[in-house]
Amino acid sequence: MIVKYMIALFSSVCLSATVSAAAYSVAPSWQQADSSQGMHAQAVQELSQTSLLGFLQTGKWQRDTLRRQLGQPVKTFDGYEYFQKGVAVKWDENERAFGVLADSAFTGEIVPGITVQTAKKELLRKLGTPLFSQQEQELIGYAYPNYYLFVSFAGEKVKAFSLYRRDPLTDTRAILDMARHLQEYGEKLAEPANSGSFSIFAAWGQPDFTYHLHGIGTYAWEYPSRGIAYDGAPEDGTLTIYSNFPAKSELPALAKLPHVTISAEDALFLAEKERIELEKANVARAKSEGIASPDQKTIAVPDSEGLYSSTNIRFYNKDYQPLAQLYPGHFVNKLTWLDNNWILYETMLGVGAYHVPAQKNSVIVAMDKQPGVPFTVFDINQTRINTTKKEIVFEVGTEAKKLYTVTYQIAGERIFFTWKK
Repeated sequence: MIVKYMIALFSSVCLSATVSAAAYSVAPSWQQADSSQGMHAQAVQELSQTSLLGFLQTGKWQRDTLRRQLGQPVKTFDGYEYFQKGVAVKWDENERAFGVLADSAFTGEIVPGITVQTAKKELLRKLGTPLFSQQEQELIGYAYPNYYLFVSFAGEKVKAFSLYRRDPLTDTRAILDMARHLQEYGEKLAEPANSGSFSIFAAWGQPDFTYHLHGIGTYAWEYPSRGIAYDGAPEDGTLTIYSNFPAKSELPALAKLPHVTISAEDALFLAEKERIELEKANVARAKSEGIASPDQKTIAVPDSEGLYSSTNIRFYNKDYQPLAQLYPGHFVNKLTWLDNNWILYETMLGVGAYHVPAQKNSVIVAMDKQPGVPFTVFDINQTRINTTKKEIVFEVGTEAKKLYTVTYQIAGERIFFTWKK
């Protein structure tokens, strides 16, 4: 029996949300005006001239349009691109903004009349009673026809706002047909990239997110913006319908079908809760397992617990705010700070040095032979580092072990390696 795959975006969340029909009433008039009037005719405005919501909706949540105003990201961290304006964006696989964060550095309005500096009491007065609430995470949320708005707090102060795109559902025939033929269509449903003209993909486009099932070879996928997820098991597939699924009138018919689960959970609320849980878990790991730079201003945290492709090193400042993230390859074996900015990493795929502030990576030894390097990473038995002499010694070979030494010189954002003969 195939083990069911839990969609990665929601797998670590076990919390429940109570959703009422009243939650889907229309937004207040000031929010409707911001999201609907003249959107298609306007050019994307500067964030200082409109609310963050208006900026996103004017740009139709499209990556290329929004990036023209946001500029180049200063870093990427846990799936979000961070920009100078205090905004971070998680893009879906169709190049659209799925989730957008605004922290204390964002000086504009989130929605008209609401900023990061708005007091909690005033915020609740303007937005009303939240639909979603999670006391442990100090999180509240609101659902509107075209977007969700979440607010996380640190006591009485706003910590961050989080906006999620909510997509309409104009054609329900495709999902009803798919739900009735999950096993019959399984082979094509589990390969969305190769089935673009088939079933739900033809009607809705490619999923927001796909997840390769290692060991099975198929793909789980989801449209959280529409509230559905498929587990990717071609012969025994299961479809989950979340409470933010727009076509409420179709739920009775869907609920009668085998292999279809109707969930009381809201996919977008789950996404936000998991984002916060992941953030807290990673900071907790940084505090317990982090490796501090010599000046104690930067914390490096290796994470090799996920899939090979997700092995990474997170870097935080001393206040545990994200600085950078490096994906160096399968399993991080060892980290050694060379100075306050450069760190040496050793993985199953290679050895290299990384400059954290500049986010520059320099490979020393790789899987293939590099120019001037007489061995590959697969030949290494052990590595010894002497930061006083500024040298790295590699022991290589099996029967006839041999030592190779490379010295390094650091010049700001540049590092130079010289192999001793």
